[in-house]
Amino acid sequence: MIKVIIDSGADQNNWLRGNYDFDFLPLSVIIDGEARLDRHEISLAELHSAMKDGKMPSTSQPSPGQVHAMLDKYRAQGDQVLFVTMWKQLSGTFQMVKSTIDDYKETYPEFQVEVVDSNSATGVESIIAIQAMEMANAGYSFEDVVEQARWNADHMSVYLTVDKLDWLVKGGRLSKAAGYIGAALNVKPILTVDDEKLYSTGVVRGSKRVYSRITEKIKEDTAAFTDQVICISHVDQEENARVVEALINKEIPEAKTMIFEFGAVLAAHIGLGGVAISALTEKPKTYIMPKI
Repeated sequence: MIKVIIDSGADQNNWLRGNYDFDFLPLSVIIDGEARLDRHEISLAELHSAMKDGKMPSTSQPSPGQVHAMLDKYRAQGDQVLFVTMWKQLSGTFQMVKSTIDDYKETYPEFQVEVVDSNSATGVESIIAIQAMEMANAGYSFEDVVEQARWNADHMSVYLTVDKLDWLVKGGRLSKAAGYIGAALNVKPILTVDDEKLYSTGVVRGSKRVYSRITEKIKEDTAAFTDQVICISHVDQEENARVVEALINKEIPEAKTMIFEFGAVLAAHIGLGGVAISALTEKPKTYIMPKI
């Protein structure tokens, strides 16, 4: 059996957990100097509550021991393993997993295990994992699943925006002066990624306008492949995601939409009320529409 493992960079919801048999590699969430394993020792609700109290969480990558234990478990079961991790520019998780796998293969060269860098996180990582699990369930070979996952990672689009600039200021990603001016003008940044960094593609005044703009951008990017699931993610404010979902349903009626909650890592970085849209930019060689 092919076992897909995601990390704290991926977004989840009840549908994902109820329909797929995946495993989870948690990062640690650090609040007031105390490190707790994501979803094991601290829930998203507890994380959000701490953020509402003004806490500024940080995160730390998993240990090689966590990965090694997973490899031992699934090798003993005769499984093949695919890790899908958040972007190496956001976390050292990908490199740590890769190094651990490389070392492990020296002892167990026959064991089939690979890691794919999602080149992002949030719904991008979730889409890659969902397609890998759909292919595995459909009987595709491990090699085909890994090859398609890597291709998908190279053909994704994601746009994020934040509800308030406070979190970018607290995290050192925006100066206090810029944050003050932006808040006074009700400016919302539109963030995306390239090969090297998370960056702003522009700013828009007002939530309604920024949600319309990120919908326009995802519509442009998915013009060649509209019949797919588009993921909408949020940090503790589903109503914002519902606004975006309605816009996508209007502008891209061929697409299906699904709402997720941001994983702990991105939630800690972009703050309460953040919203993201993730989708494939081209139709893959193999795409299986999930039953939603």
